[in-house]
Amino acid sequence: MTSHTSRSFYRGRYSGIGTMFQRPWLQRAARKVAVDMKAAAEAQSPRETGEYSRSFDVVPVFLNIPFEGKPRMRAGARLINVSDHARHVEYGNGNTPRYAVVHKTVDEFKAAHRG
Repeated sequence: MTSHTSRSFYRGRYSGIGTMFQRPWLQRAARKVAVDMKAAAEAQSPRETGEYSRSFDVVPVFLNIPFEGKPRMRAGARLINVSDHARHVEYGNGNTPRYAVVHKTVDEFKAAHRG
């Protein structure tokens, strides 16, 4: 008796995968992660006035990410802070210590989603 094993084979269609990255459902998934990151960043924000933590927002983005040298539009979401002093809180200056709120939040999410 001969045993026959079959191997599955997948060959991706880059045009189909690229189309998938433009779909609204993928943008919703990216937004959900950005909203979770927003909550984490707000929790880590300095509490002196509370203005910095209230200034976080999640915005949809549609980015040109080239593939094989050709422009490809991709849906996503971005976590931003619109506070006037966001740069100083993130990177520090002579008067403000470096809190690195967004940097730490991104690092936490990357670590949580590593395989």
